[in-house]
Amino acid sequence: MPSRRSHTKSRKGCLECKRRHVKCDEGNPRCSLCKKRKLQCTYPPPSSDTDGQSSTPHELMDLTAGSTELPLPTRQLEIKLFHQYITETYVTLPERQLNAEYFQKTLPNIAVNHPYLLDAIFALSALHIASLEPDEIDNRPWLEVALKYQTQACSAFSRVLTEITPQNCGPAFICSVFIMVCATAYPSASRGDHPFEPLYQVLEIRRLIAGCAFLYYQLTTNEHMEEISGWIPKEDETIELPDSPWTSKMVSLRSTLLGSLNQLRSKIENNPGPHQTEYIDTWGLLDDSIKRWPTGGKRGGIISWPIHISEAFIILLKDGDWMARILFLHYGVGMHLLSHKWFVKDWGRRLVTAVVQPLEDIPPEWTTTIAWVKDAVETAG
Repeated sequence: MPSRRSHTKSRKGCLECKRRHVKCDEGNPRCSLCKKRKLQCTYPPPSSDTDGQSSTPHELMDLTAGSTELPLPTRQLEIKLFHQYITETYVTLPERQLNAEYFQKTLPNIAVNHPYLLDAIFALSALHIASLEPDEIDNRPWLEVALKYQTQACSAFSRVLTEITPQNCGPAFICSVFIMVCATAYPSASRGDHPFEPLYQVLEIRRLIAGCAFLYYQLTTNEHMEEISGWIPKEDETIELPDSPWTSKMVSLRSTLLGSLNQLRSKIENNPGPHQTEYIDTWGLLDDSIKRWPTGGKRGGIISWPIHISEAFIILLKDGDWMARILFLHYGVGMHLLSHKWFVKDWGRRLVTAVVQPLEDIPPEWTTTIAWVKDAVETAG
């Protein structure tokens, strides 16, 4: 009996080939299939451990290969990063002016006694600097700095998670939030040349927010809530956005987005099916978060939507369900409403582009909706 020809099974194919269930030749920068079909060719991030929050953003994995010198010696660098935080970065985090003093004074004082939190602050400050650099050549060293300090923060933080106490729960919660903000910021800070796989990004944010929620719950059961009292949102808080052309565009976009969601609701209700309950539940979460803009309330608003959606809806997304895709695209437009924040700037546009670009044979019933979604994130920014 002739022996079977052996072959090596590759698990590193591009996302498009995986979606089509075809063999990928793993060509760089694009595989043969994507090149032939003129598709965006994106490779998935390398697998990472799931212990705590210790994953590294895959946009920056290539930075470690050709590491350049840090912009300053370590001591001066850390002074610069700390100064950046207490003079500029801190003010970009709170939504209410009442929170500013907490973020500028109280939080850094807590961090001094918890090195992993201090490293998270350094990582966030470096990303903020990177986001302000207009040139990618000047931007890259700061991305490396951010990666260095986030890696240190995650390494120490994962050990802290194994021994959570009433005394360290507050700093751990703050660190988890900063790590989540860093993960959200990488796609924007690293510019558009890096791959953006929307479902992976959202699932990563979902995982990180879940860690924040767990630690927040732990805090509510002990007497150390004062450590985070400066940023607990109130249901009745209001935010006055600056009077500007951008604000007018976003207010108009929010109104149009809610109108589009209402049309989706009618379509869901008029087309009963096995997933109708899932669609309605997901729609309700998204509609509520959009209505709360520009605040978030205790649910966290648009940026926290991924943690509230169900596993069943995620499976529908992975399977290419059209209604799930359309709801996901509306979330992308919702994220575009937050584009005044440097750590989510361009997030909505990149999500929508990454979802829409590879689509083929769009059903006629969705062509108008998808055209509107694309236009919304391109012209309203």
